[in-house]
Amino acid sequence: MKLARGPRPWSIRLFAILFLASALIRFVDGLLDPTTMIVDLFRWLPNITITQDIAVVALNAQFTIALIPVALIWFRASRIARILIGVMVGVRLLALSELVAAWQQWGALDPVEPIMLALSAAALAQLFTPSANRWIALKGRREADAFE
Repeated sequence: MKLARGPRPWSIRLFAILFLASALIRFVDGLLDPTTMIVDLFRWLPNITITQDIAVVALNAQFTIALIPVALIWFRASRIARILIGVMVGVRLLALSELVAAWQQWGALDPVEPIMLALSAAALAQLFTPSANRWIALKGRREADAFE
C-alpha cells in the first residue's frame, strides 16, 4: 500500500476537521463528566464493576478508534475506511431514536450529543463529494501522475 501523495482536496480536509472535532468533543465531554460513559459501560458489561478509571480508558479507546479511519483516509486514501466511517455514523444515526426516547422519558437531552452527530454526518458527507471521490479513486495522486 502506498501513501497518498499530493495535496488533499478541501473536502478531505474538512472531513478530517469535522470528524476529529466530533471525536474530541465526545472525549472532552466524557472526561469532564464520566457518568455517561459509566452508565453506557454498565449497560454493556453488567457483571463488571465500572469505575471512573475504566470509563477514562474506554473514552481513550473511543477516541483512538475515531482517529484510525481518519488517518487511513488522510495517509492512504482508503476506500474501506470511508465505508467504515459510513457504518460508524450510520449506527449513531440509528441510535438517534434511543436518544429521542431518553429525552422524552427524562425531559433532558445531553446538548453535546446532537452536535457530535451533526458534525459526524457533515464529515461523512464530505467523503462523498466529487473531489473526494476523485482523490480517493486516484489514491491521492494527480490525474497526470496516475498514468505514469
